[in-house]
Amino acid sequence: MKLLTGKKIPPLKSNDTIVAFASEDELTHFVANLPSEILHIKEFFDFTRFTAKFGETLYIPVKSHPSVILCGLGKSNDINAEILRNTASLIVAECQKRKIANFHCLIPKLQHLTPQNTFKSLAEGFCLSDYSFTRYRTTKENEFRIEKAILHETSEYAETVAHEVEITCRCTLQCRDIVNESSDRCTPKDFAEEAKKISHAYGLRCTIMDEKEIERLGMGLIFAVGRGSPNPPRLVILRYKGNPKSAKTIAFVGKGITFDSGGINLKSTGNIESMRSDMAGAAVCLYTIKAAAELSIKQNVIAAMALAENMPSASSYRPGDVYRAFNGKTVEIGNTDAEGRLVLADALAYVGQHFKPETIIDIATLTGACIISLGESVAGLMTPDDELARAIFDAGETTGERVWRLPLVKEYEEDLKSDFADFINTPGNRKAGAIMGGLFLKNFVENKRWAHLDIAGPSWFSKKRGYRPKNATGFGVRLFVEFLKKYSL
Repeated sequence: MKLLTGKKIPPLKSNDTIVAFASEDELTHFVANLPSEILHIKEFFDFTRFTAKFGETLYIPVKSHPSVILCGLGKSNDINAEILRNTASLIVAECQKRKIANFHCLIPKLQHLTPQNTFKSLAEGFCLSDYSFTRYRTTKENEFRIEKAILHETSEYAETVAHEVEITCRCTLQCRDIVNESSDRCTPKDFAEEAKKISHAYGLRCTIMDEKEIERLGMGLIFAVGRGSPNPPRLVILRYKGNPKSAKTIAFVGKGITFDSGGINLKSTGNIESMRSDMAGAAVCLYTIKAAAELSIKQNVIAAMALAENMPSASSYRPGDVYRAFNGKTVEIGNTDAEGRLVLADALAYVGQHFKPETIIDIATLTGACIISLGESVAGLMTPDDELARAIFDAGETTGERVWRLPLVKEYEEDLKSDFADFINTPGNRKAGAIMGGLFLKNFVENKRWAHLDIAGPSWFSKKRGYRPKNATGFGVRLFVEFLKKYSL
């Protein structure tokens, strides 16, 4: 979807469609002071049919004048950025239903949001809602995409904000695409090739390590996880120099299990079908650094993506095996289905030692326990650094990609001790599963300024929720872009 605003707003025509908003408690004032663009409906439309409750939309077709879609925002005091994004998704659905390819949007003036935040939230909602993954459908007659959303805002910020929204949301949709993609066509090698293409297009430095290099460098955990598959593992590292005057760097490290069968500890029916999504963390890292480059964000960024398939075979790693990580520490395998923390451990240790970034954030679909704790709409955040926690939390509140901090309970570290190695990848019990994942990773990070983000819930939805679709959501790209724009090293 293309956003038009500022100097690019075309004149209204009789066959256009106009979107207007009203709040529930100010409906009388809205009707008495209709915007000039929709004044033509006042004479014939019965406004008692419209209550302006949140979620209410009403299509008013008009002959020889622009048609109108009225949208309710609910009570004024309840309106926030998420309300606007979700209302925008209803408008997109209405336009798709009625095959409206272009629409004009009148930006409402709201009490508790600045004009710029109102404009940005609606723009985000429009772009993020107009999405479907249909590349494998042979019939697409029911699929309709909107071409243009024309936002009636002429302030100086309008075109700049619209440009930023288009880039960030496009990267989010591309993240959804690669997570939704069939695992047969998104192997570690395929993912690495996509990263290479992006690096060439946007001037990023790209390093791709194959299984031989991974083994030679002593990343025994990544190598172990990937050895059961005919599609060998990769470690991909992209670097973006957004602030050449600074040596300081932020590193994002993503789990990229392109399919997770569980390995020898095979997943059961009901849990295995969506496991192509287990590379969502790596996908977020890839499209975050792409967005950073497109937006020319003034930060130095590393995106490290640990890629493997976790498959059962005669050569698979086994429960009870012991492997040595890049930092020299040894790990006993308690369960082959706790593979994400293994590939992350090697990637975290390598990035920390080789690049020495000031801040490291890893992101992963790590534990089902986090879904049990926080559901599908909130990610689990673990970090020993209060300032970093606040920065990530604030970015999530701004973008609607919410996180909640969980404690790294020191007493629980005892449960990660092994009889045969330094650590075991998962204890025998199921207590505090999300926290145990974070505590395990903590042993492979030298930086105090480190955070772990468990996106097992919000990366993949069981049903559509507002502007977020069923299946892959792209959660994390907008969060990280906002973090990069605001975070000070």
